[in-house]
Amino acid sequence: MAINRQIESINEIFQEGKEIDGFLIGEEVHRGGMAVLYEATKAGVLYPILLKVPRVGRDQPVESLIGFETELTIMKALKSPYVPRLAGAGNMARKPYIAMERLEGRPLTKLLQEQGGRLENISQAVEIVANIALAVASLHAQDVIHLDLKPENILITEDNKIALIDFGLAHHMRYPDLLVEQMRKGVGSAPYISPEQVMGMRNDWRSDIFAIGAILYEMLTGEFPFGTPSTIGGLRKRMWMEPLPPRAIRKEIPLWLQEVVLRCLEPLASNRYQSLTRLRQLLRAPEGVQLTERAEKLYPNSAWQNMKRWFRAAGYEPSPCPKPSSAQDNAPLIIAAIDTRQNDEVLRERMQTTAKNLLLAYPESRLICLSTISSTPTFEGSNEDETASGIVRGHLVQLMDWAKPLQMPTERVSFHVLEAMDPASRIVEFAEDNQASMILIGASHKIPTKVTPWRTSMTKIVEEAPCSVHIVRT
Repeated sequence: MAINRQIESINEIFQEGKEIDGFLIGEEVHRGGMAVLYEATKAGVLYPILLKVPRVGRDQPVESLIGFETELTIMKALKSPYVPRLAGAGNMARKPYIAMERLEGRPLTKLLQEQGGRLENISQAVEIVANIALAVASLHAQDVIHLDLKPENILITEDNKIALIDFGLAHHMRYPDLLVEQMRKGVGSAPYISPEQVMGMRNDWRSDIFAIGAILYEMLTGEFPFGTPSTIGGLRKRMWMEPLPPRAIRKEIPLWLQEVVLRCLEPLASNRYQSLTRLRQLLRAPEGVQLTERAEKLYPNSAWQNMKRWFRAAGYEPSPCPKPSSAQDNAPLIIAAIDTRQNDEVLRERMQTTAKNLLLAYPESRLICLSTISSTPTFEGSNEDETASGIVRGHLVQLMDWAKPLQMPTERVSFHVLEAMDPASRIVEFAEDNQASMILIGASHKIPTKVTPWRTSMTKIVEEAPCSVHIVRT
């Protein structure tokens, strides 16, 4: 009776028009399986608020309360522009609620529904998933794994910007995992969970990469890669089963994009991409995607191939994994800023040696060779080197020549020539936008004849860069 009275009192507390700890409750926004959402306002809080209240009572899952505790713990620890701000929280025993910022955007699910289940614009799908990768990478950098990524938990704005919600099944590597401690797997949503989650593992950040692969598959094809199984036996099939290649459903999907999708959906986490920064880079610069037999597939596996994969999966052991934040360290993005306007062979060789040592130390690293030019001509001449495309091509060739001795595979290196009146600001902006781990730049001692050397901008790069800056001197 005491429990029933407590439940009734909780249901009575959270009603429109009542005030809780200074939060004035508005109308109910959503009633889900685990929680109810209300609009709310509070004096002094200038952004819109949502009050999230766990569902309790008869036939309500215990996971809703565990998820409440988990979400509150993680939201207190997280600092990210891609998740709601925490405005307050109530006591679990008497007034369980989480007050959070109500972010702009609508669930990705609605966008898919409006377009018949898939996005007709493939470029839009790629842009959205690249932004999802950026948002989730900000969690991994803080040792948080979402573990329930799906279109319902991803908010999207009109310009394809992303926000992440619902951390009830998430795991923070530096905090106890309440779901594991209470012997509840809480594996997530069947279409998107990884094989290691099916096995009960909740500490592998590459589970989020698997989920992103499943979301991208759905956005491109309108289908789920592994269906919607409702039994453990059905879920376990993804440990050996390969999904129907996306191009078998939709021929216009490019080869490189099928390669990316199927690699994200590999059963073993060690065979997927090892960081979301790397995945985002490939989505934004697909020329770096190394094509394998995955890209060419148009038909499902034969019965014999499936049987072989089934036998291999019989001894399935999840791949070992360090902390999520180490993924950025093990697969850093290095920008080599090469001044193609200068001719200093000694400096070029020293920068090559430094780059080679860094790349050997980090086998999963990626290199971007970057140069800037002030502008391209408005009125082009008749010679190739007097045209905009010719000028850019000339600088690209110099970057490629510089990188040739490094013998980098194509999927780990790319080349960019950027127009910029202020090279330092443009390099810093590029590094920030691409989440670079290091900028490698050279300081020439040669006296320039026609152009100002980059050394005059280095102080600005060092002070404003969002990452480490390594200066190579002659």
